[in-house]
Amino acid sequence: MRTMYRKETGLVKIDEKIQMSIERNLSSVFELADWLNSNPEIGGEEKESSARITSFLEKQGYEITNDYGGMRYAFLAVDKDSKNTARPKAALLCEYDALPEVGHACGHSMITAMSVLAALSVREAHPDFPLKLDLVGTPDEEGYGGKVLMAKNGAFDSYEFALMGHPDNVNVPQIKVLACDGMYVTFKGVSAHASSNPWGGVNALNAAQIFMHASDAIRQHLPPGCQIHGIVAKGGAAPNTVPDHVELNYYYRATQMDHLKILKERLENCVRGAAIATGCTYQIDHCQLEPYADLSYLPTAIRTITDVLDALGQPWQEMQGPEGSTDAGNIDLIIPTFHLEIAATDCFCGFHTKEFEQAMHGDQGRRTLRDGTSVLAQYAYALGTTPGLLDTIKAEHQAYRGI
Repeated sequence: MRTMYRKETGLVKIDEKIQMSIERNLSSVFELADWLNSNPEIGGEEKESSARITSFLEKQGYEITNDYGGMRYAFLAVDKDSKNTARPKAALLCEYDALPEVGHACGHSMITAMSVLAALSVREAHPDFPLKLDLVGTPDEEGYGGKVLMAKNGAFDSYEFALMGHPDNVNVPQIKVLACDGMYVTFKGVSAHASSNPWGGVNALNAAQIFMHASDAIRQHLPPGCQIHGIVAKGGAAPNTVPDHVELNYYYRATQMDHLKILKERLENCVRGAAIATGCTYQIDHCQLEPYADLSYLPTAIRTITDVLDALGQPWQEMQGPEGSTDAGNIDLIIPTFHLEIAATDCFCGFHTKEFEQAMHGDQGRRTLRDGTSVLAQYAYALGTTPGLLDTIKAEHQAYRGI
């Protein structure tokens, strides 16, 4: 990454009314974040977290739809005063699933807080804002990928764009991620005594070995950015028994969805070849409801976000290449989805660690909430008030997605 900062920018003007509103609402929203930090719930179990967030929003004048998009503990929060207006809508995303043992060590508590504070502040500063900013709760990002199901069920079809900020060690205008899918492969053979009657067996572990070597062999012939990684989930019962049942758990990733499709076909061929070579049978189960999609990287959006960061005096870095995957990409298949990374630490601190979780608390957490919300709110304000800006970004998104 490289640090960027332009001292002079005339493209974005910071709206002071929004900044003052952020200050007024900061303490009450930080209390919500602190409660989430102190009461972490892992993905799929966010019952109390969802209830706490929606209760807070109801008191702020929002109407709540629970289990939104067919996802348990998801929600939609719509400002009652704007519910029946014809203004176009944008979705501010909330994540609130934690991790086992280390709690909110990925900062999802702060994701919720920044989206909530941004929505409240823009609404308070500009009651006639041209966009309706709904809050959408998206559970279980770390495991199941709640946004995948919600997007599949049409939860984002009526929105112009989606926006969120994820804590990081630095400010990043848009995270670069890989499309991702998973395959769970089961090879079945015939058990036999490995010493007295090995010729009577069909070795499922041999099939697994051939698949693993074959998948390694195709790497140099794949499009750039493709990744393959996996484990032996079940490798046999005992050394003196020919393994008749072996299971592999694999992920594969690519920079684009069409490359992911190519990779899937190649890996499935490796499975079939391994089964033929050893006489095993096989079963392929794809681990996810839908593949995780990549995120678009739109020039006008990136330029505007970095202009906001510069105008706020916040340094930023641009990712040189994609890393990891997220279910937010599946929203981006439908609408432009902005997944900003927000500086939450003073020096590098690994995700999913107790040290990163501690950065969500105290003065550090308050500063992250204030600074991150400022970026989100001012970017949303620019999209809603700059003539032609959102239309240009939507056109770039359509070109990227081929729609």
